[in-house]
Amino acid sequence: MRDYFKACGKQQSQELKELKQQQLQLWAWLGKLRQYGLNGVFFEQTVDVAYNDSKRYVLQLKMPASADLEQLAVDAELQQFVWQLRDLTASYDSEESTIQSWSFDELQQQIPQINWQMYFEALLTFDLSAVRVEVSDVAYLRAVGQLLQRSQPSNIAAYVQLQLAKFMQQARPKRGSNYDCIQHMRALLPLGMNYIYNRYVYKTRATDMQQLQALFATLKQVFAKYLTANRLSLNQQQLAYLRNKLQHMQLQLGNLPPNATSSYYNAHYGSISFANDFEHNLLAALQLRTRLQHAPLMQPHAQLQLDTYYVNDDLFVARNAPYFEPERNTLTVPLIFMQLPFYHQSQHPVFRHSLMGFILAHELNHAFEHEGILYDYAGNESPLGASIRQQPAYQLALKCVVQESTTAALKERLADVNGLQLAYDAFFGLNHDSSQFAYLPYAFEQRLLAPQLFHLNFAQFFCGRLPIALGHDMDNVRVYIAQKYLHQFAIDFKCAPTSATNCSLWRA
Repeated sequence: MRDYFKACGKQQSQELKELKQQQLQLWAWLGKLRQYGLNGVFFEQTVDVAYNDSKRYVLQLKMPASADLEQLAVDAELQQFVWQLRDLTASYDSEESTIQSWSFDELQQQIPQINWQMYFEALLTFDLSAVRVEVSDVAYLRAVGQLLQRSQPSNIAAYVQLQLAKFMQQARPKRGSNYDCIQHMRALLPLGMNYIYNRYVYKTRATDMQQLQALFATLKQVFAKYLTANRLSLNQQQLAYLRNKLQHMQLQLGNLPPNATSSYYNAHYGSISFANDFEHNLLAALQLRTRLQHAPLMQPHAQLQLDTYYVNDDLFVARNAPYFEPERNTLTVPLIFMQLPFYHQSQHPVFRHSLMGFILAHELNHAFEHEGILYDYAGNESPLGASIRQQPAYQLALKCVVQESTTAALKERLADVNGLQLAYDAFFGLNHDSSQFAYLPYAFEQRLLAPQLFHLNFAQFFCGRLPIALGHDMDNVRVYIAQKYLHQFAIDFKCAPTSATNCSLWRA
């Protein structure tokens, strides 16, 4: 880790230039570039767990995100190819994709328009015959294969070159300062940087974890009361599905394997050697990340080991904010998040509940919004989740939260609206009535009552200069929408009640 940091910004290598100039057939070239992390050019290829077995590793193939197909070209002929690709993606973007589970041989038979054998031979060095492949967007993959077959090879190669240049620009630190290099390493070498931060910087993990667990337990208890009220009129089987999911939900502080020793970390990076050359190190780190992601496929019957599991994804921006993984039914709070202005162990409870409580409640609600509800307590997709999503009251709640303004992501708005309500109820109680709030339990309430401070502290969390989180509404919209549908807000500030209806999914 020290060697990588020392070389950060010192770009001397010719490796990247040689990589760009390799004269390989398209699919072999794409497979070779995927070794170094380039993904999502014509399709997204990842390794994850099976949709119906959250411990079994599978290859996953799907359509790339449409955001990756922005205007890149200046040459008219190449621009025409880019537009064709963008239009193709847009035409399949709205379709509800069915997941197909195939063997590798079946993949080659079902989508022969793409030379999968050539692609994976360049990427992997082991037998694929025993690997299961989960394929989404089958019609798109066939169509993009046909588009590439009839397109000029020079246009395809130029487009891939542009995507590679964009990818490498995204992967590098912005300026090469110490700060930028540390943030870059947090994203690219997350396990090592989490280990260093946990061992040498973060001193209050045990106390903080105890507080977080207590807060999380309170949120789960209140959500359990929501389920008992049964606003959606669910049957006993559906309720048992939700209660089981809530009960088994885990909270994790830090993206670190729970039982890993120092030898585990040394072994993790044991196959790599960094030099005094940043581009060489960057390519080596990208290759390591891809290799480790695909390593479980080398053992056909290998299962995910929870005691050594950590998130090893293809992001190039370090995870700073908490996130929920439906396949693990786990909420992870990054270690670096546990500091002011977000959190401090000596904070008054009203500050802790209105900010950290909201954040945890937001993530908890991701398990029960329209996408997360499909996964059961073990992280497998379940028809029971789909049946709950089809309930009329559930569908009305979905429509309710989008009526105000266009939303960047419905699931994020649902998590905001329902998460703020849950955090409020967890602190003040389900039967709290601010109109009857006559006592002053805290010294600061001579100026602001605790409920008012709760709202203000929640809103101030969004007052900053951070870039907009991907897939989220603008910060001011998030505050406005979440508070508008919290009926206690008008009571707490003694203002005219909003005309907004109850958009809650779960609270009666």
